[in-house]
Amino acid sequence: MKKPTLFVDAAPGIRLAVHTWGQPPTATQPRETLLLLHGFPDRAVFWEKVAAQLSASFYVVAYDMRGCGDSTPITGRRHYHYTPLINDLYAVIKAVSPTRKVHLVGHDWGALYGWDAIFDPRAARHIASFVTMAPSLNQVGHWMRKRLLHPSPGNLGQLLHQAMISNGLMTFFTLPILPELMWRSGVAMKMFHFFMKRFEHLPYEPLEGVPDDAIRYLGIYRANLLQQVMRPQPVRTTPIPVHTLIATRDPFLPPRVFEGCRQWATRYSESHVDAAHWAPLSQPVALAHTLADMARAYPACTPQTA
Repeated sequence: MKKPTLFVDAAPGIRLAVHTWGQPPTATQPRETLLLLHGFPDRAVFWEKVAAQLSASFYVVAYDMRGCGDSTPITGRRHYHYTPLINDLYAVIKAVSPTRKVHLVGHDWGALYGWDAIFDPRAARHIASFVTMAPSLNQVGHWMRKRLLHPSPGNLGQLLHQAMISNGLMTFFTLPILPELMWRSGVAMKMFHFFMKRFEHLPYEPLEGVPDDAIRYLGIYRANLLQQVMRPQPVRTTPIPVHTLIATRDPFLPPRVFEGCRQWATRYSESHVDAAHWAPLSQPVALAHTLADMARAYPACTPQTA
């Protein structure tokens, strides 16, 4: 298994394992840097197939989120609020690209808190563009509220399906005790094996220790999910270019929930990929093309002050 390239001390007691692919940029050979954020229950190497497609032309970086992989195995809901997660992100950016902006890419929870990261005051200095494979929790909250305020049979059907079916597992992970039992018993691993085979036609090949990662990572559901969806923040816009990459067969994030994304960015684009939830595993070539196009469209050519 690939070993981390370096470790970043992001906060007292928090060390993050960072993986890199390709050559880092230099003064004589500048390169765009892509920073990839993983989701649940994954690690930085989740991006390996995509990184392999990009490493000849870009410097590709991913890190094990706190609690995962070779990063500090910290537990407790308070450690997984968006604020410390976003601070971790900017600590990694300063370590791997202190003078130039990076192109941020998020999948699953990496995309969810990636949205909040681009509204952080530090974003203007450090983020050149954002490719997301999920709407933010605020956007999902507005999507649900819109259907409650216009309760046609179609809107209510979509709302119930999203709440009970598509996002039912996410809501389950906010409960006490039961999710831990699900992971410790092996039921969750069998479930993810079924999902991968059913939706992506791929085997599920978890790394050793993933159940323990997942149990720690449950804190991100409990600290953020219902809080943001039930009380979404008002719509605001970011000048950072945003591209949403929508997986057309995603059972958890169907295309309809992306409808409000464009309201949150002044420079917005979107495209589709024929995949379910795990496009970085099933469609790495298509995904790499999208990321490369975005990085070339908004090059980080101007050094930034820290």
